[in-house]
Amino acid sequence: MKKTIPYLLGGLLFLLLLALLTGGNKNIFDHRVTLNKKDKIPYGTYVAYQNISHLFPQAKITINKKVPGYWDETVLDYDTGRQAMIIICKDFNASNDELTELFHFAGRGNDVLISSYDLSNDAQRFFHLDLSYADAGFPVFENFSELDTLDLGLMHPPFSTTHNRYAYPGRKFNSWFNTFDSSMSYVLGTSAKSKPSYIRLRVGDGNFFIHTAPLAFSNYFLLHKENMGYYSQLLSAMDAQASTVIWDEYYLHKPQGNGQNSPSPLRVLMEQPAFRMALLTALTGLVIYILLGIKRNQRMIPVVTAPGNDSLDFVKTIGRLYFQKRDNKNLCQKMSVYFTEYVLRHFNMAAGNMDADFITRLSQKSGCSVHTIQSITDYIRFIQEVPAVHDRQVAEFYQLLERFYKIT
Repeated sequence: MKKTIPYLLGGLLFLLLLALLTGGNKNIFDHRVTLNKKDKIPYGTYVAYQNISHLFPQAKITINKKVPGYWDETVLDYDTGRQAMIIICKDFNASNDELTELFHFAGRGNDVLISSYDLSNDAQRFFHLDLSYADAGFPVFENFSELDTLDLGLMHPPFSTTHNRYAYPGRKFNSWFNTFDSSMSYVLGTSAKSKPSYIRLRVGDGNFFIHTAPLAFSNYFLLHKENMGYYSQLLSAMDAQASTVIWDEYYLHKPQGNGQNSPSPLRVLMEQPAFRMALLTALTGLVIYILLGIKRNQRMIPVVTAPGNDSLDFVKTIGRLYFQKRDNKNLCQKMSVYFTEYVLRHFNMAAGNMDADFITRLSQKSGCSVHTIQSITDYIRFIQEVPAVHDRQVAEFYQLLERFYKIT
């Protein structure tokens, strides 16, 4: 009897986990607001993403998941125009540095559409506007019918006169512009009671389009009656001849500053069907492994020490030799030569005269701060000019180089 108890407990645990992970009524309306392009639930954006290719038939569709300023060249070209970026998220919590990068990107002749319920304080100051959140309909309750029914409209001109009001019986989750700078922006769309909710800002040769009802891009809204016309007209304000359309997911997944909007991270993960099935598979494999390995015993595996790094020991020995001879300048010169060779080999940059342009480009490529690289180049020039180098200066130069190597 005692031998069967572990098997019975393992089977009971497995059945309990299976019931917890796969149970529930699948016909219940899914209220989760994900705005994810892969989600076909009511408040996903699968339909919006799939229809981009129909609205921009000549454009290449790419996906960005990186912070502004660190974009991949395969996703977008930072230095050219005729590109369109679409950002759909609950909270556009951009910093001043990120906004500056987006501003430069738009100024080169590109369009940036931001559809978000909330904008960070930095973003509101940057765009010279103020949002109002009255009666927004937060999507955190199961049954709040008074917070339903989103009603949106488009202005004429530039949009159609025949059909410019669109609505659906789903969540509102929208805000509107309480104030904005009319000298640099103008209204393209409104929400209920004619509150401005869609504006355009001219930036150099490009534009910012700011939209405060992200659920207008949801599957539920677009598939309700003729609401696809709202989506088509809204994006028609962007450059129709764009060569690339970037679907941005960085702000969709960027964590909040206070980290308090999601009290249970495990609950959010468990709401994803793919994660549930992966966890179920892992637990099933674990239970099978435990059941099969109950009576198996394996001898202890001896620890094999890693081979020593003789090259590193050699370098340290040579370094101590130079230091003991007090040939500090020669030692620093060799450290400088190794630094220039390291930069050429890893970043394909010739040191040259190490001017300001070299320092800036090396900082961008390596991720090391401009201050650290500036200090290194100053030391290299100093070593070339002085007749002798003090021990403390050798140590400072070595610490700067170590900081650079660790980062890169």
